[in-house]
Amino acid sequence: MRDPNSPPSTLPDAADDDSLARDLSRHRWLAGSFLALAAGGWAASHAPFMPPGVAPALRAVAEAGMVGGLADWFAVTALFRRPLGLPIPHTALVPHNRDRIADGIAAYIDREFLEPAMLVEQVRRMDPAARIARLLADPADRDKLVDLVAGMLPGLLSQQGEAPLAQALGRALAAGLSQADLRPALAGAARHFVESDAMELLVREMVDRLIHLFHGQRSFVEAAVADKSRWWMPSSMDKSLAETINEAILGHLWDLRSPHAPAGRELRDWLRALPDEIKEGSELAQRLLEAVRQFAGPTAMGPLLNDLLSGLRDAALADLDRPDGHIRGALHGVAESLAGAMQEAPVRDRLNQAVEQAFVGALPRWRQAIRDFVARTLKAQDVGEFTHRLELRVGRDLQYIRINGTLLGAAIGGVLYALNSWIG
Repeated sequence: MRDPNSPPSTLPDAADDDSLARDLSRHRWLAGSFLALAAGGWAASHAPFMPPGVAPALRAVAEAGMVGGLADWFAVTALFRRPLGLPIPHTALVPHNRDRIADGIAAYIDREFLEPAMLVEQVRRMDPAARIARLLADPADRDKLVDLVAGMLPGLLSQQGEAPLAQALGRALAAGLSQADLRPALAGAARHFVESDAMELLVREMVDRLIHLFHGQRSFVEAAVADKSRWWMPSSMDKSLAETINEAILGHLWDLRSPHAPAGRELRDWLRALPDEIKEGSELAQRLLEAVRQFAGPTAMGPLLNDLLSGLRDAALADLDRPDGHIRGALHGVAESLAGAMQEAPVRDRLNQAVEQAFVGALPRWRQAIRDFVARTLKAQDVGEFTHRLELRVGRDLQYIRINGTLLGAAIGGVLYALNSWIG
């Protein structure tokens, strides 16, 4: 018996092949017995004890049966091998035409089982939305579904391979950003920001922090002025000049903070024009793009993604260990919400339509892939093994052709003998 955890095999089990081989052997003996019976009748027709009136009739029946049986034996055998090993033309048809047979089987499967109209009709008959609705409507089934999903999450969140995953995501993100034109996206994000209320709040917050920072650095201006002053300049004048500079800078910062001051209006006008400047690809836009790409590169994004994945994993695993965890509660909530939504006919119709559209969209790729897979798998098998397996599965029925050929030949021989006797 096959281990349920073992990977599926593309070939039948050996036990099935053994059973088919024994069955084929029995039917070969049966067909051979009919041919032997005809040969025995032919031999008996030449026996001296055979009555003169019976011998010709028996001989005619037996000869015709032997001809029919031998002809069908030749035909059946020629399908899989050369009869008696003789190099007779047009024999061993299956081994010599393995690739054509493989293509024919693949084409038959494609034509009879993968026709889009047929498969779409099957999808409609399945009514996936109704099946999902029935599943979610039953509380016991919903609980089983939640338990199934919750049971899968620890394996999906396993720490194994986490670092390579983060590095792969970082490289993929960096590669995508390096090839993409990010200017429209950055311009759109900047435009959304400058047109929102958040811009004014951020400008004021940044200016307030600059004012606070500059207040703490007033002595730096005084020291700079004193260091650059002439020896003959009075210190009181240096302090007065430094204070004037400090007040001018602080006044300018306060003007930047206000949207009504000239400096503040100029700053906000520049910010509003920034999206168009980014979209046109100015020098500033190039610096912003380079900063985004460096931030999203493997050296920066890789460790960030690794830390993010680690934190999310640890929090999720700790939550899943609790029967009243937030993740289980969220899964129950999602399942109950879907159960309610699936009671509405428009929702079910839309889901069925989405499934059908997805199926129709993917079918051309699946269809060609399945056809190629079937043909490629059959062609990859050893010719002898391919022939042997095919004979195991159809050989039993072919033996009945031999039996019928023997019986039919014998019957025809008897009819012809009777006609000849009546005519002659």
